[in-house]
Amino acid sequence: MARISKVINLSESDRLELLRITKSGTHKSRKVTRALALLSMADGNGPLVLEQSLGLNRNAYYTLKRRYLSEGLSAALDDLPRSGRPPKITEHIEAKITSIACSDAPAGSSKWTLSLINDKLVELGCEHSLSDESIRLVLKKVNSNLGKKSNGVLAR
Repeated sequence: MARISKVINLSESDRLELLRITKSGTHKSRKVTRALALLSMADGNGPLVLEQSLGLNRNAYYTLKRRYLSEGLSAALDDLPRSGRPPKITEHIEAKITSIACSDAPAGSSKWTLSLINDKLVELGCEHSLSDESIRLVLKKVNSNLGKKSNGVLAR
């Protein structure tokens, strides 16, 4: 005999939040799809209807339903943190790169080059050297124009 499925009964505040998410265009498409799916589940629609209307497969349907019933609305709508390799360049290293680029150039050079910044990082005790491109991207992120004279950094 088949197990009886639990029905989703949305509270008024949850329903209003889901409707707000679906009406405004400022959320990720996955979050909007999940909100539409929860509203549809509350109306009594099953996995086949959601698969046809939203393209939500059976596993996603049951996962979404289980997460809403056990953990609540925010857990059902938001993505779980993803695994992966942590970034090689941390905020601490970014701060070091920026402070080096803003300081006076070493003796014998008129400006900091990317390779000079890299050498200085190794000298200061960073456990590994970075590529010049990685350093360039960090400086670009902080709006540092590498060719600008007032900035003190020269790309080579």
